[in-house]
Amino acid sequence: MTTGEKIELNNTNICLNALSENAILITWPERVCPRQHRQITDLEHALIQHLSVNRSHPIIIDTVSAYNSLMIYYDFFQISAQQMLQRCQQQLHELQANSTESTEHHAKNHSALIEIPVYYGEQAGIDLLDCASKLNIEPEKIISQHTQQTFRAYALGFTPGFCYLGQLPSSLQLTRRATPRAKMPVGAVAIAEQQTAVYPSNSPGGWHIIGRTPVAMYQIKQSDDSSVERQFKPLISLGDQVKFNAIDKATYLELGGHFD
Repeated sequence: MTTGEKIELNNTNICLNALSENAILITWPERVCPRQHRQITDLEHALIQHLSVNRSHPIIIDTVSAYNSLMIYYDFFQISAQQMLQRCQQQLHELQANSTESTEHHAKNHSALIEIPVYYGEQAGIDLLDCASKLNIEPEKIISQHTQQTFRAYALGFTPGFCYLGQLPSSLQLTRRATPRAKMPVGAVAIAEQQTAVYPSNSPGGWHIIGRTPVAMYQIKQSDDSSVERQFKPLISLGDQVKFNAIDKATYLELGGHFD
């Protein structure tokens, strides 16, 4: 197989490219699709599992998956680009042949339901009224639809703990703010286009804030052994299901929430 070759699986075109001597990029069509994303994460888990027999010298160094792509960084001293491309292609065909089993395995072992409490009051949802006006619906309708939906965790970025969740119903979809904020508050629950997310820290952002959660999006765990580096543990992992639950102001404050 040559670099840049396209293969078709389940009527889906997938492109495999060797970007460098130690990086492979696999891309799917640009769309928000749970089934496609399961294929991406299934491939990621399968490659890590099958190429990590020797844990002291793993072949795969790191992976980065998103809505329609999977980047694989590997040890080129142990496997060539051509061999890695062939292995990826082989694994994709195996997943297709066992698609039902793979999907059930993924659901049982690689996903969880994460419930996040959110205070949607005006003091927290500082863009809620503006969103309601632009969407031509009542603020309560935004809250109702946002809490009734179960979202899938599609990608991690642009700051530690930030997870892109989809897919918003069309009735809640808005373009990003014309002027981004220089500082989004910690715990801001926001929407933009087809996505929703929680801002884990104070950072710039152009999404519309409809509420805030008192729950931290990640933890830093220090090992008992001082020589071991601290471990970063995000609340949400790729493939998880996320549901937002409305709470009142008193509960928000009791759970450690605050206002800047």
